[in-house]
Amino acid sequence: MQTSFFGTDVDAVQVLRWLYDIPEMRFFENHSRPDQPNRWFETWDKTLAYFEGGRSSLAAWPQNVGGVPFLEQITFALDTQRQLDAKGRSVLHSPALIRIIRNSDQNGCLAATNITCWNEKGVRQRSMFSEDIIDSVDWKAFGSIERGIQRKVKTSSPAKLGSTPIMPDAFQHLEAGQIKLWGWGIECDGQSPHIEKGR
Repeated sequence: MQTSFFGTDVDAVQVLRWLYDIPEMRFFENHSRPDQPNRWFETWDKTLAYFEGGRSSLAAWPQNVGGVPFLEQITFALDTQRQLDAKGRSVLHSPALIRIIRNSDQNGCLAATNITCWNEKGVRQRSMFSEDIIDSVDWKAFGSIERGIQRKVKTSSPAKLGSTPIMPDAFQHLEAGQIKLWGWGIECDGQSPHIEKGR
């Protein structure tokens, strides 16, 4: 399942905060640094610092829905081991992870950011998780969390490009002529006929 929006760093941090404020939400490093354990972020400041550092490996997991993350150890190819002076890294997997994938720049324009996670149908059809692991997730509760975030993104956004919401800070910069949006092959400024204003 994927929710997309146009958002600046300010908007992306707002979405992260909405996730952080959900009871029992945990944050960790999906892919570890070479030869290091995966880090868990127990405070907002640590979570935000990692997110704002431009790293793409932050994962959110609502522990009350189940799907406890499990560890996979990855061994680098010999050339990579020599290049990084490290043997490998570890990856934490769970079907109940939520990721914010930022793709901020395309051809000088602000591109859409994506919130990605599995839904039950997709994970059963296309994932490599075992049935036992999939069955350990409360999919009704997990889907409610995803839909709640999607609702907040839509209701907070004063405009949209196609069906994709434009969040407040991005919209303000768009209206001021400070940014353009990348509409999947089309550069869109604040006067673009593809932008629909009003919620």
